[in-house]
Amino acid sequence: MQTEETRALITTYYETLPTGNREKLASLFTEDVEWYPPESAPLAVMKGRDAVTRELGGETPKRIFDMKTFRLTIHRILADGDTAVVQHSISAKTRAGEQYDNEYCWVYHCRDGQIAKIEEYADTHKAARIMKWEN
Repeated sequence: MQTEETRALITTYYETLPTGNREKLASLFTEDVEWYPPESAPLAVMKGRDAVTRELGGETPKRIFDMKTFRLTIHRILADGDTAVVQHSISAKTRAGEQYDNEYCWVYHCRDGQIAKIEEYADTHKAARIMKWEN
Protein backbone atom coordinates (compact mmCIF):
# COMPACT_ATOMS: atom_id res chain seq x y z
CA MET A 1 0.00 0.00 0.00
CA GLN A 2 1.05 3.57 -0.57
CA THR A 3 1.62 5.89 2.39
CA GLU A 4 -1.47 8.03 1.84
CA GLU A 5 -3.71 4.96 1.44
CA THR A 6 -2.40 3.64 4.75
CA ARG A 7 -2.95 7.01 6.46
CA ALA A 8 -6.53 7.18 5.10
CA LEU A 9 -7.28 3.61 6.27
CA ILE A 10 -6.03 4.29 9.80
CA THR A 11 -7.91 7.59 9.95
CA THR A 12 -11.09 5.76 8.92
CA TYR A 13 -10.39 3.12 11.58
CA TYR A 14 -10.19 5.73 14.36
CA GLU A 15 -13.28 7.53 13.03
CA THR A 16 -15.19 4.22 13.03
CA LEU A 17 -14.22 3.01 16.53
CA PRO A 18 -16.55 5.29 18.53
CA THR A 19 -19.53 4.76 16.21
CA GLY A 20 -20.21 1.19 17.31
CA ASN A 21 -20.56 0.17 13.65
CA ARG A 22 -19.00 -3.29 13.86
CA GLU A 23 -19.80 -4.12 10.24
CA LYS A 24 -17.80 -1.10 9.04
CA LEU A 25 -15.02 -1.87 11.55
CA ALA A 26 -14.82 -5.48 10.36
CA SER A 27 -14.46 -4.30 6.76
CA LEU A 28 -11.24 -2.53 7.73
CA PHE A 29 -9.56 -5.78 8.86
CA THR A 30 -8.16 -8.64 6.80
CA GLU A 31 -9.75 -12.03 7.47
CA ASP A 32 -6.50 -13.14 9.19
CA VAL A 33 -5.87 -9.91 11.18
CA GLU A 34 -3.89 -10.25 14.41
CA TRP A 35 -3.88 -7.90 17.43
CA TYR A 36 -0.93 -8.18 19.80
CA PRO A 37 -1.56 -6.43 23.13
CA PRO A 38 1.51 -5.69 25.28
CA GLU A 39 3.01 -8.99 26.43
CA SER A 40 2.76 -8.08 30.10
CA ALA A 41 -0.95 -7.19 29.88
CA PRO A 42 -3.47 -9.88 30.88
CA LEU A 43 -4.93 -9.90 27.37
CA ALA A 44 -4.52 -12.70 24.86
CA VAL A 45 -3.41 -12.24 21.28
CA MET A 46 -6.51 -11.95 19.14
CA LYS A 47 -6.58 -13.57 15.72
CA GLY A 48 -9.17 -13.33 13.00
CA ARG A 49 -11.54 -10.62 11.83
CA ASP A 50 -14.44 -11.63 14.08
CA ALA A 51 -12.38 -11.80 17.29
CA VAL A 52 -10.49 -8.54 16.67
CA THR A 53 -13.68 -6.71 15.66
CA ARG A 54 -15.50 -7.95 18.75
CA GLU A 55 -12.70 -6.96 21.14
CA LEU A 56 -11.58 -3.64 19.66
CA GLY A 57 -15.13 -2.77 18.66
CA GLY A 58 -16.18 -2.57 22.28
CA GLU A 59 -15.74 -5.73 24.32
CA THR A 60 -12.27 -4.94 25.72
CA PRO A 61 -12.89 -1.29 26.61
CA LYS A 62 -16.37 -2.04 28.02
CA ARG A 63 -14.92 -4.78 30.22
CA ILE A 64 -12.26 -2.42 31.65
CA PHE A 65 -13.72 1.12 31.61
CA ASP A 66 -16.81 3.13 32.46
CA MET A 67 -17.51 4.10 28.84
CA LYS A 68 -19.30 7.33 29.83
CA THR A 69 -15.87 8.63 30.96
CA PHE A 70 -13.79 7.10 28.14
CA ARG A 71 -11.73 9.52 26.03
CA LEU A 72 -9.24 8.50 23.35
CA THR A 73 -7.09 11.35 22.08
CA ILE A 74 -4.91 10.93 19.00
CA HIS A 75 -1.64 12.83 19.20
CA ARG A 76 0.02 11.75 15.98
CA ILE A 77 -0.45 9.45 13.00
CA LEU A 78 2.71 8.60 11.10
CA ALA A 79 2.50 6.50 7.96
CA ASP A 80 5.19 5.05 5.73
CA GLY A 81 4.22 2.65 2.98
CA ASP A 82 2.03 -0.10 4.44
CA THR A 83 2.82 0.75 8.09
CA ALA A 84 1.29 3.37 10.38
CA VAL A 85 2.23 4.34 13.92
CA VAL A 86 -0.33 6.09 16.08
CA GLN A 87 0.41 7.82 19.38
CA HIS A 88 -2.69 8.29 21.47
CA SER A 89 -3.81 8.53 25.06
CA ILE A 90 -6.73 7.12 26.98
CA SER A 91 -8.40 8.81 29.92
CA ALA A 92 -11.26 7.08 31.74
CA LYS A 93 -12.53 5.74 35.02
CA THR A 94 -12.06 2.02 35.43
CA ARG A 95 -15.09 -0.13 36.26
CA ALA A 96 -13.72 -0.10 39.85
CA GLY A 97 -13.78 3.73 39.87
CA GLU A 98 -10.04 4.40 39.56
CA GLN A 99 -8.86 7.20 37.27
CA TYR A 100 -6.84 5.80 34.35
CA ASP A 101 -4.62 7.98 32.16
CA ASN A 102 -2.07 6.30 29.92
CA GLU A 103 -0.15 6.87 26.70
CA TYR A 104 -0.19 4.33 23.87
CA CYS A 105 1.66 3.60 20.66
CA TRP A 106 -0.06 1.29 18.20
CA VAL A 107 1.68 -0.01 15.09
CA TYR A 108 -0.54 -1.03 12.18
CA HIS A 109 0.61 -3.23 9.30
CA CYS A 110 -1.70 -2.96 6.32
CA ARG A 111 -2.27 -5.15 3.28
CA ASP A 112 -4.56 -4.80 0.28
CA GLY A 113 -6.42 -1.83 1.76
CA GLN A 114 -7.05 -3.42 5.16
CA ILE A 115 -5.37 -3.71 8.56
CA ALA A 116 -3.55 -7.05 8.81
CA LYS A 117 -1.64 -6.76 12.10
CA ILE A 118 -1.79 -4.50 15.16
CA GLU A 119 0.95 -4.21 17.78
CA GLU A 120 0.03 -2.32 20.96
CA TYR A 121 2.57 -0.67 23.27
CA ALA A 122 1.73 1.01 26.59
CA ASP A 123 2.97 1.51 30.13
CA THR A 124 1.63 -1.76 31.50
CA HIS A 125 3.23 -1.14 34.89
CA LYS A 126 0.98 1.91 35.28
CA ALA A 127 -2.04 -0.02 33.96
CA ALA A 128 -1.38 -2.92 36.35
CA ARG A 129 -1.13 -0.58 39.35
CA ILE A 130 -4.36 1.29 38.53
CA MET A 131 -6.33 -1.78 37.46
CA LYS A 132 -4.88 -3.95 40.21
CA TRP A 133 -3.79 -6.73 37.88
CA GLU A 134 -2.25 -9.74 39.60
CA ASN A 135 1.47 -10.40 39.15
